[in-house]
Amino acid sequence: MAGVGLPALRRTVTHPAAWSLPAMALLVLVAMPFNDGFYDFWVNYDAQGDAQQYERINTTRIFRHTSGFLCGQLLALLAGAALARRNSQARALAVAVPLAVFLAGVSFAVAYPLARARAGSFLTTPPLDDPVLFRVLLCELAAYPLYAAAGVGLGALLGRLRRRATRWPLVVLLLLGWFVSTMTGLLQDDRFNAPAGLLWAVPPIAAGTAVALAGLSMDVWAGPAAVLVGDWGRNASTALLVSAAAYALGLNLLAGWAGRRPRPGVERPHGGPARRAGRPTRPGR
Repeated sequence: MAGVGLPALRRTVTHPAAWSLPAMALLVLVAMPFNDGFYDFWVNYDAQGDAQQYERINTTRIFRHTSGFLCGQLLALLAGAALARRNSQARALAVAVPLAVFLAGVSFAVAYPLARARAGSFLTTPPLDDPVLFRVLLCELAAYPLYAAAGVGLGALLGRLRRRATRWPLVVLLLLGWFVSTMTGLLQDDRFNAPAGLLWAVPPIAAGTAVALAGLSMDVWAGPAAVLVGDWGRNASTALLVSAAAYALGLNLLAGWAGRRPRPGVERPHGGPARRAGRPTRPGR
């Protein structure tokens, strides 16, 4: 009985739905100090004047309310890839998308009260009444199921690699590239200072840029009156959703096409099932 129960217990504990939801809550908690001090460390450690002080307060509020969101998108991608290793592609998609919606709900449910607890009395507008903050929250959370679907396609493709030794280096490269791309977006100031095509080609850059420009689209160094030079991250938010959807569709179509191709050493005779090359058949069959 114990031998029968242990594999079932292990499969339950290692299911992405079992570990991704607690991991999401933990990521929000871990990321909150980073988001809370982002402006002082990366943008302006000595904000002076009304314009710079307002930018600091507004940007910090946006970063607090989006704490862990960018990590959560990566977590949704990894959860989708893990589901693709355990299920068929169609079933993995059916589970990954609702799971990603729950991940988005957990990230918001944990980050929102933490951000409210850290808020001061300078901004009297409720967070969800701020159109800029509300838009970036909605777009960042809406990307979760798109990333999860993309993860299913990516996991299905990695599962078809014949050499398992090549999978982990690809995963490490993915994580490293994700970190660099996300920081590239977060470190944008006022407006996106790189080729616009990167926003549409690399979703993590768009996700980080949307959060950064939501609070840094005013040129507070222009003079007594701040000058609007950015778009509050609108284009980056649009690019995030479009590019994430394109990756989700493309990776799943590619994985489905790769799954229909016969593997090396397998013959698929006309009108019959696949048969391994070189295996003799019974006479009369």
